[in-house]
Amino acid sequence: MVTASSRGAAAEPSRNGAVRAGERRLIRQASAWLPSQPPRAARLQDLEGAEAIRWVDLSSGSLRDSEARALLDPVCGHELTPRMARDLITPARYPAERRYDDGPVTIAAGFRIRHVQGAGGRLASLFEPVHLLSGEDWLLTCWLPPRVYRGLDGAETAEDHDSNELYEAVARGWLDCGGETAFDLAHVARAQLAAAGAG
Repeated sequence: MVTASSRGAAAEPSRNGAVRAGERRLIRQASAWLPSQPPRAARLQDLEGAEAIRWVDLSSGSLRDSEARALLDPVCGHELTPRMARDLITPARYPAERRYDDGPVTIAAGFRIRHVQGAGGRLASLFEPVHLLSGEDWLLTCWLPPRVYRGLDGAETAEDHDSNELYEAVARGWLDCGGETAFDLAHVARAQLAAAGAG
């Protein structure tokens, strides 16, 4: 069973429900958003056909594009194409904001930068890229593998960090922005990512 939040654990449950240490949870958050109201956590199956804006926040992990499409297409009103699913979960792609086939679905890339104290007290920058794919009434965000930068030493992969900070910042911003669509929600998410990078 996949849960709506990854708070506390950073792993996906196995078939028997046990969480394997060191693995990332596929679904980090799943929620329903209505104008001028706080978001409400939901299970994926509860989001299918919901009248609210549906936001699913996930980790790319080892998910293949066909699996992503099968899992998420019902939440997206069956608008998710194989290309969209591939673009969403592929770490090698950092798309500029673009629209698919002149339709309502857009994709953009963002990132969060955090400064963390590493081993030996050395300061490191944690770069956390995220893809945002949005339709008229749904938003999918996919966190790609984070990287740690330590000056001229280059980059290395890092442990996954919880997305609750972004979710909570977007929830606060949503109440103030007067948004009504998934595009508005994506705009608030991108603004919060930019604010986190500037801080």
